[in-house]
Amino acid sequence: MSTKLTYSDSKNIEHLFRQQSGKMFSILIRLFGFENSSLIEDIIQETFLSAMKTWSAKGVPENPEAWLMQVSKNKLINDLKKKSNRARLNEQYAGERLEEKVEELYLDKEIKDSQLRVLFACCNPFLSKKEQIMLTLKILSGFNNTEIANALLSTPEAVKKAIYRAKSSLLKQQVNLNTPHIHEAAQRIDMVHRIIYLIFNEGYKSTSGNEVINEDLCFEASRLAVLVSSIKGNHQPETYALLALIYFSMARFPSRLNADGEMIELELQDRTKWDKKLIQAATAFLAKSRNTGTITSYHLEATISSIHCMAESFESTDWESITVCYDKLLELEDNPVIRINRAIAISKWKGPELGAKQLDKIENIISKPIKQLFYAAKAAMFFQEKKYEMAKTYYQVAMDHSKHEMDKKFLAKKIQLCNTNNIGLN
Repeated sequence: MSTKLTYSDSKNIEHLFRQQSGKMFSILIRLFGFENSSLIEDIIQETFLSAMKTWSAKGVPENPEAWLMQVSKNKLINDLKKKSNRARLNEQYAGERLEEKVEELYLDKEIKDSQLRVLFACCNPFLSKKEQIMLTLKILSGFNNTEIANALLSTPEAVKKAIYRAKSSLLKQQVNLNTPHIHEAAQRIDMVHRIIYLIFNEGYKSTSGNEVINEDLCFEASRLAVLVSSIKGNHQPETYALLALIYFSMARFPSRLNADGEMIELELQDRTKWDKKLIQAATAFLAKSRNTGTITSYHLEATISSIHCMAESFESTDWESITVCYDKLLELEDNPVIRINRAIAISKWKGPELGAKQLDKIENIISKPIKQLFYAAKAAMFFQEKKYEMAKTYYQVAMDHSKHEMDKKFLAKKIQLCNTNNIGLN
């Protein structure tokens, strides 16, 4: 045992509790089902309270994960001695000793299997995408309602209601986490990939709050992707591509923000701070993902990220290859965000004038949520052409469409830079 619970320990424990919460919930929900969520939450809460009380007095154990799982298992066995709880399970596990069933579910292999079963249940097609994300973050990732609300631009009360609706929907469908086996859920793998991708995207560029990056969401997305990669099947190359995309993106985290938590553009990032181990891992996953003839959007986005990570400098970036990747993405799914990013790549490859022409073609189909991205891209192209007055105008329009405080600060600095450069020209 360590002798003192430090602030650093407290932050690590917060992450530990999140991760272990998902494992515990997965085990307990296989025993008790979604209808007994409150009982499950009580057992988990009691386990964490015991941990904080014991660890504050005696220090953090050498293997805190094992300590938590052992305590939660003991609490569960004690709870099963209560007639009301045992009665809930007697019919489901008729002929089995419940204590033996508990011991079995706490084996490492079964813990992983339980998490996968719950993940696939959360990604039920009868639930909306938002409900799938909220339920996954709540059950598997240990986020509370306030944290989910902050991450998804909602309110704790709205999150609470959405999760209640989602659980009720699963109950109505009589979702059984013991059948079918996880390998029989292959038809749902695309949805699982999509939910992990959406969770990561929200973390990579938060749409709310005061932080640009929500590292907790990114970590959970990577953890869930690793979990899914353990399932053997035809989907594995796609999972590897998703992991490559996540790792390439996370590798740049150390240089994406300044000391004040404000965004640093890719062009100005210190590439020596990029995480080389993550880049190596991402490169390996991308190579493994290419063992099939099928190319998905995750393959193409991961390839774009790899080109950025492999470039020695912003100036030496292979923008032609990036443009080709965006062309292929458009063949899979034609949407305005891809077209905006393609226009940016063209502006870096062939010049801002050609990039701006690509933006002009799609201006009439730009919806409100992506107007900030569109006008900021247009402003950047005018800035590249040294047309600072026009750039300033479009940066201002982009700022008018911005909801995130950090985005507004970033755009305000760009406007200030336009003013400075304009004075220099005069």
